[in-house]
Amino acid sequence: MTMTKEEKKIYNKWYRQTHKEEIKIYQAWYDQTPKAKMNKTIGQWKFKGLISDDYELIYNRYLISETCEECNKPYTTKNKKCMDHNHETGTFRNILCNACNTNRRMKINTSGIPNISWDKRRNTWRYTKMINGKLYHKSSRDLEFLKQYKIDFEKEHYY
Repeated sequence: MTMTKEEKKIYNKWYRQTHKEEIKIYQAWYDQTPKAKMNKTIGQWKFKGLISDDYELIYNRYLISETCEECNKPYTTKNKKCMDHNHETGTFRNILCNACNTNRRMKINTSGIPNISWDKRRNTWRYTKMINGKLYHKSSRDLEFLKQYKIDFEKEHYY
């Protein structure tokens, strides 16, 4: 006998309530499996806008990558791996270190002002600056405000 949608919903609710501990143990075990880690990582990439035909191939390439594909420096805790992608189309480009990814973002600039670009995801202008390995940023919908912020910020940090 097959269950109706409503009966299945009631059964699933009952099952989750009566088997809470078993489900919790299974979930903790599953979260540690390579497949779960891959699915979580790929899910984060998709959420950030990465589009690909073969996510598993990129994930395997990401796992074995030990040096930046642009500057050939090894990845460190300060200079981590980044998935470089085109923010207009979402297509994957390369696996880069954080420094090269930030530099590329600063080069590809829509405002004509160094370090200020349009953040399509947040629908704001974004000022981004890397100083001694630390990333500083500020967002605003007002481009004139951000230009003044950039001037004040750089005076404060360079003089």
